Amino acid sequence: MKRIVILIAVLTILVFPATALKSSLEVGVNLSYNAAEEPVPESVNSGMPFLDRIAVGLEMRANVSNFQISLTGDISIIDTQSILFAGVFTAGFSVDMFKYFKLGITTGPKVSYLFTDSGKTVSGEGSINNGDSFFDALYKGIFHHRIMLDVLAGPVISVGAAYTVASSFSLAEPGLGKLLPRRQDLKEGQIAVCITMKVF
Repeated sequence: MKRIVILIAVLTILVFPATALKSSLEVGVNLSYNAAEEPVPESVNSGMPFLDRIAVGLEMRANVSNFQISLTGDISIIDTQSILFAGVFTAGFSVDMFKYFKLGITTGPKVSYLFTDSGKTVSGEGSINNGDSFFDALYKGIFHHRIMLDVLAGPVISVGAAYTVASSFSLAEPGLGKLLPRRQDLKEGQIAVCITMKVF
């Protein structure tokens, strides 16, 4: 049942913004730096901390009025045989300020996938779970909060920065108190430089 609900939610995310009035779709790229002490599981750490913390990714943001849904995917090169894909599925709001700036605050679960010869799903807590499907990982994914500030460089191009911080909340282990990031979480967020282009 939970998989059906998640599937309906994903389809709504992809279809509704594209058909709603006063909506827009933006796509782009980002370059991020993860300040966490262990950005990847120790078992797959390459031994090169700086490289483990750098990721190149894609951005997709759908806006309906001030409501925003974003899908952010990062790619990290762990070693010559391992690549880590991490996606954050968030929803929240976006507000235009002074015609040149846009502020967005969203939240949602993070799902990671470690691509090796065998292929393994990595949960939001960083542990490797061979048996997890995508929907299992999404259900267990730790919610991350994302704050974005963009500068409108033209009618279709935006350049900005984003800060992503983890909470302790997940659909598998709910609790409103867990939504608030801990002090340590605030120090170990992910900083990204983003360039996006409005498709329509």
